Amino acid sequence: MKDYSRTKNSALNITTGIFSRIVMTILSFVSRTVFIEVLGVSYLGINGLFSDVLSLLSLTQLGIGTAIVYRLYKPVAEHDNHRIRLLMKFYKQAYIIIGFTILTLGLLIIPALPFFIKDYHKLEELGINAPIIFILFLVKSVSSYLFFAYRSVIIRVNQKNYILHVVDFFISLATVIIQIVILLLTRDYMVFVGVGIGMVILQNGINAFIAQRMYPNAFKKEKESITKEERNGILKDCGALFIFKVSNVVLKATDTLVLSYFIGLAIIGEYSNYFIFYSTIKLFISNFYNGILSSMGNAYAKESVEKNYFLFETVNFLTILLNGTACVGLAVCSDELINVWIGEKYVIPQPFAILFGIELLFNGLKINLGQVRIVSGAFRQVWYRPVIGIIINVLVSIILCQFIGICGVLIGTITADILANFTIDPKIIHKYSFNGFKPVSYYYKKNLTFLAILACVGVADFLICRQLTTGYSLLDLLLHIIVCGISVPTTFLLLYRNTDVCKYLVAKVAESKWMRKFKK
Repeated sequence: MKDYSRTKNSALNITTGIFSRIVMTILSFVSRTVFIEVLGVSYLGINGLFSDVLSLLSLTQLGIGTAIVYRLYKPVAEHDNHRIRLLMKFYKQAYIIIGFTILTLGLLIIPALPFFIKDYHKLEELGINAPIIFILFLVKSVSSYLFFAYRSVIIRVNQKNYILHVVDFFISLATVIIQIVILLLTRDYMVFVGVGIGMVILQNGINAFIAQRMYPNAFKKEKESITKEERNGILKDCGALFIFKVSNVVLKATDTLVLSYFIGLAIIGEYSNYFIFYSTIKLFISNFYNGILSSMGNAYAKESVEKNYFLFETVNFLTILLNGTACVGLAVCSDELINVWIGEKYVIPQPFAILFGIELLFNGLKINLGQVRIVSGAFRQVWYRPVIGIIINVLVSIILCQFIGICGVLIGTITADILANFTIDPKIIHKYSFNGFKPVSYYYKKNLTFLAILACVGVADFLICRQLTTGYSLLDLLLHIIVCGISVPTTFLLLYRNTDVCKYLVAKVAESKWMRKFKK
């Protein structure tokens, strides 16, 4: 009965998560369209800049939630309410400290805003009060850690994320509708941000109320606290998790800061229009990685090195299929999508879209390597890698941005991925995670072949789509998306149809519940 309940909850979590993301994607496009039409690209740029700066400050919480959730699974399974209360008490204290730390650091940044924003003095001419807007964003960020936000973790640990997804869906829907009405009636950006703050607080309050009603024993007062040894253990875990999660957030935020300093806010707004495609695709693909992480963990604990390496190869092949298709789609279609959506003046000339697609592909390969590192426990061996990646990214981005503009920032990120992630991580996991089962050269040869095939398919798709174009139209766009969506998986499945990995994947699809229903 318990297994059935877990399966049912898991299905609900995945279904509601996907549905919520689909709706949020549509809402994001609607909201952004109205935002650009009413306030313009400069406001869009400052909106993106401040969001990324505060995401950089929020690095202080990376690892805290994961470390606490990990420790809550056992007491929740054993119904150890005393232990749950001790951990929730620590979590509450941690969130309060994080909230006030972000507030303090944010206030210290305000005097430095003119340094980060090119032509800062021109903002007043546009009616943009940068310090006040930054403070509003700061309040929004801090409110995520206060107002009982920590309580929702008990819902996630009990595998009932679908409840949080439902709340998020209705709050997000209400937020977008109210903000659009505010923009159309008042054209007041500060009221727009203020609505966002109020809705974040409301969402935290609703989640906290639901958690309190569902699990009242988890929030009863406890005079005791966790031991000093356990607190130190949690903090060490947080440090390890911080090291491996920090680079993605820092890379994104520093890219935006470099653009703001050397080029200006308008380009950030144009960049963020493209990034909405990138982040949407990334969110959908992340469902795949999240779904297989626990299975990989079980396999690495029970199976042989040979079977685990085969699983790694299989996920790597799927990564090429998924992220490779998305890469080609972004490179070929994103300019056209921008043109159809908001107009030709917001299109950033090539090779920007091509570089954006390449960055998405490398991000997928990086996630696959990271999953292996997580389930096999290979943390300390590569603690230095994110630091090297950040240094390379910042230096290359700053140098190239001054010569080739926004494309230099993307080249900086791609260079960091190649020189840091793909020279260090594969060596580490082949040596420690797979005990030298196969030489790392095997991984490099296979993936270089994949990349060469993908490049050929991308060039072919680009040429085909140019021939199929009658002008920028929605029909052309849909046709080009179909071409890119079919060409990559078809090519790889045909070329590798006789390999063990491909045969295994085809067999798994044939055995799936959906295919069995289809055959009936």
